[in-house]
Amino acid sequence: MALEYILNNSGEAVVSLEQAVMASTVPGFVELFEIDLTSTNVPALVGNVFRVTPMTNSTDLTDIKAVTFGGETYQPYPIQISDVSFASDGAPPRPTLSVANINKYLGQLAFAYGDIIGATVTYIRTFTPYLGTNTKVSLPPLKYFIAKKTAHNRSLLTFELRDFRDKERAYLPKRQMLKKDFPGLGINKNVR
Repeated sequence: MALEYILNNSGEAVVSLEQAVMASTVPGFVELFEIDLTSTNVPALVGNVFRVTPMTNSTDLTDIKAVTFGGETYQPYPIQISDVSFASDGAPPRPTLSVANINKYLGQLAFAYGDIIGATVTYIRTFTPYLGTNTKVSLPPLKYFIAKKTAHNRSLLTFELRDFRDKERAYLPKRQMLKKDFPGLGINKNVR
């Protein structure tokens, strides 16, 4: 099955995600990361959202450029996520995010603002035909928050990520359901 590109009104090639996955030749897989610092105590003037990708649009290292996805620009930067799991049994996954400390900027933010704990990390997975368009066609984005910094040296920062459902001392439901608050509780019993 070859990919059929459909041109939209602005002349951009559009293909459904199902077509891209089921095709005999799958287009290039792209990883994108958004590190949102608005939930931390980092001042707004520093910059709130870092958009980076470990991928580039070229194999030539002298021609490394940023990519755009959904109208946002993602800068090429050495970043990696590992231990992502989709298992429904057991404890929620706690992936590891490794970020290069090339320009020391993220490392300085981590020192100054409590290891940027609480920052939201969004992991987006898409394909190359969807880059450069204003539409956001991707696999469901995975959202995590930075739980703790596990390593910090001159060349690398490593963080432990947690799912938003994996908060300490959080219970579902957050409030105990009592009959006095919810009168209909317990009346749906099978009566024979």
